[in-house]
Amino acid sequence: MLRGIINSHDKSPVMHYNVKVSQRDLDEIKHLVERNFAGMTITWLPVSIAVTKILQQINDQDSEDLDNYDNDGAKPEYHAPEHEDND
Repeated sequence: MLRGIINSHDKSPVMHYNVKVSQRDLDEIKHLVERNFAGMTITWLPVSIAVTKILQQINDQDSEDLDNYDNDGAKPEYHAPEHEDND
């Protein structure tokens, strides 16, 4: 539902922010994006669009550019739990 709205041409200025997220956060973002943001509830549409864009960009950047080792070599206690695909 939000895909068409998210990809609309926004002419407002673009700002850049540095955000610190843990590997667990990245795993949760990836899981949310894979489910097309199902389960995320933000009732104000402009905020929902903004948050969805941010999460999509974080997911895309992590997938394409960063290669954060995806927990390889991390201590076992830092591994994020696996998700069951019951969505």
